[in-house]
Amino acid sequence: MITLDDVYPWLNKYDGSHLSRSSERLVDLVCTALEKKDKDEAKGQLHQLADLAGKLRDEKEVTEILVECAHCYYILNNFGAADTILMDAVSRAWSDLHRRAIIQWMEGWVKWQSLSTRPQAVITWRNSLSDFDRLARKPGLALEQHDWYQEMAKQLEQSLVEALGQVGSYVDINDHPATGAAAKGSPATSESVSATSKAAEAAVTNSPAFHQPSESTVTQTQGAQEANEPSVTNISDILQLFTISEEIPAGDFGPSGIDPFPIGTVEIDRLSINGHAYRIYSTRGRKIINMPFDQKFTVVKVKGDSMDQENITEKDYVLLRRVDVPTNGDIVMAEVVGIDSHATLKKYSKLRDTITLEPHSSNPVHKPFIFNKVNEGFYIRGVVVAVLKPD
Repeated sequence: MITLDDVYPWLNKYDGSHLSRSSERLVDLVCTALEKKDKDEAKGQLHQLADLAGKLRDEKEVTEILVECAHCYYILNNFGAADTILMDAVSRAWSDLHRRAIIQWMEGWVKWQSLSTRPQAVITWRNSLSDFDRLARKPGLALEQHDWYQEMAKQLEQSLVEALGQVGSYVDINDHPATGAAAKGSPATSESVSATSKAAEAAVTNSPAFHQPSESTVTQTQGAQEANEPSVTNISDILQLFTISEEIPAGDFGPSGIDPFPIGTVEIDRLSINGHAYRIYSTRGRKIINMPFDQKFTVVKVKGDSMDQENITEKDYVLLRRVDVPTNGDIVMAEVVGIDSHATLKKYSKLRDTITLEPHSSNPVHKPFIFNKVNEGFYIRGVVVAVLKPD
C-alpha cells in the first residue's frame, strides 16, 4: 500500500517549498532531534514551530508547516495529533488541488493506523484519488504533469483496492459513504472508481459483514453524480469545533495560543438555531468538517431556489467560509453587481479567463452569470462548506 512516507515528498513537486528560512531552520532542528531519538527535544522544537505558524499570514507556508508537524507526530507515533493537524492542513489547502490531494492521502494513512478509523481512512483516500483524477484531466497541464498524475492515480487506486480488500471482512463501507465531489471534497464518483475498485467493492458487498444501506444513507441521483454533488438525506456529518487539551501549561501554550498536543476534539452532528434542531451536511464529501480557529465563518439563511437541485432549499441555512478566490466546483454565495441586491448561491467555475456563476435550479428563471475577472461585476461573500437542514 502507498504510505504517508511515499506521498510526503510529492507535496512540493510542482510548486516548490514555501517555507521561510526561519521555518526551514526549525524543521531541520526537529528532524535532527528525531534522528537522535531525542523526543523531548523534538517536542520542544515542534512547540516553537507551532508558535511560528500562528504568527504567519502566508497560508501556503502555514499549510506546509502543518504537514511537517504532522509528519513528525506520525514518526513519534502520536497519530491523534497528526490526524488533527492534517485535517487542518486540508482545510487550508482546499483551493490548491495538488496539495489537497496529497495531504488527504497522508491523513488517510494516519487514520489507517487504527482499526476503528479504517473506514474513515478509506473515505479520505477516495477523496484524494478523486482529486488526482481531476488533476489528470485538468486542461493546460504539461504532458509530463498529465502523465504523472495519471500514473499516480492508477497506483493510488490499486492501493485503495488493497485497502478495501482488507476492511471488507469486518466493515460495511456503505455505513461510511464518501459523498460529494472535488469541490465538495473528492469522493469516488462513476468517473473516479474504475472497474477494478468496483470489483473490490463488490467483494465487500458479498461479505457476511455487509448490509444493504437503508433509505437514510447518503445517496446520489444521476444529476448529482454528473455534477459531483450529493443528494443529501438524513445521515448528518460532523462539525469539528475545537481541540481538547489534557492540561494548560504554565505560561499558556505560547504566543500562538494553540495546543500542539491535543488529545481530542469537540464535535457535533446537529445544532439548534432559534430553538429548532438542524443536522449538518458537508458540501465537500468529508464526514468531518474542520473549522480552523483563525478563519472566518458565517451562517446565512437560504432564500430562493437557485440551488434546489443540490438539495439546498429555503428551509436551510448554510455555513460559509470567508474566502476571496474559490476553487472550481465550489458552491459560493456571490453578490452580482446591479442584479442581486442580496448575495445569491451559485456554483463557481473558472476556465481560462472565463468565470461562470451557475445556478443548479429547477426554476428556469435562474440563469448563469459570466465574468472575466474575480471582483469585477461580482463579489464572493463566502464558500459553502456545510448545509444545515431541519432535523
